Amino acid sequence: MKKSVLVIGVGRFGRGVIEGLYDRGHDIFAIDLDEENLDDVRDMVVSGAVLDVGDDDEELVKIVGEKNFDEAVVALGADFEGALIATSILKDAGVPVSVKAPNQRRGNVLQKMGADRVVFPERDMGRRLAHVISTEAEIDMLELPQGFVVEQLEVGQGFANKTLEELNTSNRFGIWVMLVYQGNEPVQPTANTRLKQGDIIVIFGRKTKLTRFEEANRGKRKKT
Repeated sequence: MKKSVLVIGVGRFGRGVIEGLYDRGHDIFAIDLDEENLDDVRDMVVSGAVLDVGDDDEELVKIVGEKNFDEAVVALGADFEGALIATSILKDAGVPVSVKAPNQRRGNVLQKMGADRVVFPERDMGRRLAHVISTEAEIDMLELPQGFVVEQLEVGQGFANKTLEELNTSNRFGIWVMLVYQGNEPVQPTANTRLKQGDIIVIFGRKTKLTRFEEANRGKRKKT
């Protein structure tokens, strides 16, 4: 179901939320103190506003009252006062709200303020990645906070018969190979691990980097 979602704070985490919501077809309204941050997401949001929610809470009350949002995400990070004010305003308006917290103590305060969800991006991303690495379950794509993904794919002709050191995917693409399945057996990769066509690799990196990585794996030739 398509939703109208307010995202307050367009840093790395907030942008990742916007990208994920945009990919799923939701309508997004963004608020940030820095106009440049909003410019970076203009093509993904319905509209945006430059606003310091801590100093101009009345304007936030007006926006929330006019727009009738289905959900909200408060991703202010370091601005804890602003996060508290925004959470209070949204809950008063009856909007379900998810809030980013830098640590457990501040997360507890936000929960007491009525936040429906409190997320700890760095901690949660690390735990989810550890779970992926340690499990043998099949993965298609797992989206993580801040625009990162874990994906499983088959080794193509572009990567076949090359070692991970030769491929140097972390420097070339910003993508890390976390696990290799050779003949359905999991192999913890090293620099000397040689990939074979048909092997399954589990990779980790930014979603925006995947296209080039997958093209190289398939052995896509450059046009001349």
